Amino acid sequence: MTSHRSGMTGDAPEPGPSTAPGSADAPPALVEFLDSPESIAAEVSAQLEAFLAEKAAEFEAISPDATAIGDALIEFTRGGKRIRPVLLWWGFQLAGGDVRAGAAGETTADRTAGSAADVTAGLAQAAGSLELLHAAALIHDDVIDNSDTRRGRPALHRQFEARHQRSGFHGDGASFGVSASIVIGDICLALSEELFERSQEALGNSRTALELRGTVRRDVMVGQYLDVLAEVIPLGDDRIADRAWEVLSYKSAKYSVEQPLLLGAALAGAGSEQLQEISAFGLPLGQAFQLRDDVLGIAGDPEATGKPAGDDIREGKRTVLIAETAARISADQLEVLATRLGDPDLSDAEVTECVEMITDSGGLAAVESFIDAKHAQSTAVLDGWLEEASTVTAIGDLAHARLHGFATALSYRNS
Repeated sequence: MTSHRSGMTGDAPEPGPSTAPGSADAPPALVEFLDSPESIAAEVSAQLEAFLAEKAAEFEAISPDATAIGDALIEFTRGGKRIRPVLLWWGFQLAGGDVRAGAAGETTADRTAGSAADVTAGLAQAAGSLELLHAAALIHDDVIDNSDTRRGRPALHRQFEARHQRSGFHGDGASFGVSASIVIGDICLALSEELFERSQEALGNSRTALELRGTVRRDVMVGQYLDVLAEVIPLGDDRIADRAWEVLSYKSAKYSVEQPLLLGAALAGAGSEQLQEISAFGLPLGQAFQLRDDVLGIAGDPEATGKPAGDDIREGKRTVLIAETAARISADQLEVLATRLGDPDLSDAEVTECVEMITDSGGLAAVESFIDAKHAQSTAVLDGWLEEASTVTAIGDLAHARLHGFATALSYRNS
């Protein structure tokens, strides 16, 4: 049985970068209020759509044939849960950043009439840049996994494959779809960097934030490679569980939860001690979030997830859930599971048999217990911010309730 070790890769927060000039590890004022996810999503969506509309016009000016790039990105990034933008925004507020009054450290005399609006727009742009990074990762991930759908719609490479067929183009439609999606994913990544740079005009150039931004980009890409590698490693490999935790932490948990919080806090001028505290809250929550995603990838309701049932089995994902199952089943069962993982032509009956194996072995129950433990670890940090005078981060009842509710929703969601 695989143990749930506290010392596994990604569990201990790395030392934070040097504190931004002018900031210090001094307790901020009590954070009583955090903006609602709905209001944050609206601000970020407005900035994101305006930016992408601007870029779409530039693409069209280059060539009418490039119009499809802007149209695809606008549609692909529309909607969604906006989890990363919300967390970046809250990280800014947790570190004492005043969204409405101006940049961190700015005095009343320093402010211009438009500075509060500028900071709000800048924060929304920084948050939107994470959404573009996420979109780029999803576009490439769907190509790598040969996925047919994303959020209940055809994956982007399938959309361009269909465009090829409708237009009567020469050559192979599937190859065109893959090529177009790789290029559009690259463009999306470049636009993510451009939008973050634009946000610095209002928020200031924080060395800590720039370093963290680079770390986010690095980790999600390295995590993607580790995921690709894990899918070709034999299921009986002794390190399969460690590899699964590496992928979970670096491909998703960090950039989905921990790093957006840290980046927002750094933009507000948080010092190293507060960054460590926020990491202690964000990393286990990010791990719980991805563990839940792995469960939904096997046993989720397709109507809620927008993905076929058992899709992770057909894609060959070596998740913590698969690792825990592999450690509990017989050699004969392991051979069956290893043969079926990654077979896109599995019948529904064969997928169902694999799901039953995962459930009956205790693998699913083990992962549910990990989720409970990670959620509890994260919310214990929140409780400390509410109750302990020794922490740098201090929150009131309303902020605590909002963060606690959001953490529970991430850990126990059904989509």
